[in-house]
Amino acid sequence: MDTKIKQELIEHDHEDDDPVVQEIEVFLSKSLENKIYLLQYPIRPQDRTYDDSIFLSAKIKPKINKVELEIGLDTRNDNYSKEKGEQYALNVDGKQNVQTKSGSRIKQEPQVNYYRSNLMDKQVLCSTNATLGQMNRLYHLGLLKDNKLHLNPVQAILQMKPSFDYFDLVEKKNKDLKDSKEMNEPEIDIEEDLENELEKAELVTMKYSNHPHKGVSEPEQNWINLEYCDQNSLDSDQLKQNLYCKNQQNLVKQNIFFSSLKNKKFDINTQNLT
Repeated sequence: MDTKIKQELIEHDHEDDDPVVQEIEVFLSKSLENKIYLLQYPIRPQDRTYDDSIFLSAKIKPKINKVELEIGLDTRNDNYSKEKGEQYALNVDGKQNVQTKSGSRIKQEPQVNYYRSNLMDKQVLCSTNATLGQMNRLYHLGLLKDNKLHLNPVQAILQMKPSFDYFDLVEKKNKDLKDSKEMNEPEIDIEEDLENELEKAELVTMKYSNHPHKGVSEPEQNWINLEYCDQNSLDSDQLKQNLYCKNQQNLVKQNIFFSSLKNKKFDINTQNLT
């Protein structure tokens, strides 16, 4: 048998093993372009989602793709240690007011507290960008409706992890208190102080930041507050409608779209798509 004919028969057999069962139209929706973020929770167990959690606030820095979420903690849960919660809140925010010997309470000057009560009543999740350079251009959110695939470009994939900034607040508070005490101490003779310093050895203390990225500069940008919508709310349903392409003429041929993604090359040095 001719080699060419044999090869054609083999290719034909492979096609029969994996036949095309359906062809669908593909649409590219840009109603929410640059506004879709995929959030991942890498250290959260799969069976413990945040779906039933109370979101206190949400904010974003869109230029650097950074998101922060404040989630309320159930302080009435049997597994919650009230003693530890009070201690954390006291270390971070200090006492809310002062009680005199007579029993009357003297209010201190108003201050912006980290926690909303005298307990550790919230957890902050901070994002790290999991998409290098412009790799986010390769990712799309797809929805299948009426045998039509609607694709939406993803701005970034963010991994949400607990933030421990309250440790930095405690450290700053202790430093400010120490500086305040030093300012109120009486002045001493400089020459005598230098002689004493030369005669004794000092213990050097090195401090490390609790924040993994502290010290790494990033572009200045103010936080933009967001409104959290529950996934089953009416507002959420209305936003989801924008994921479907409204202009039916905006049709993207499958072979053209996927071949364009396939032909893009990622330069690891410049972190750009070409």
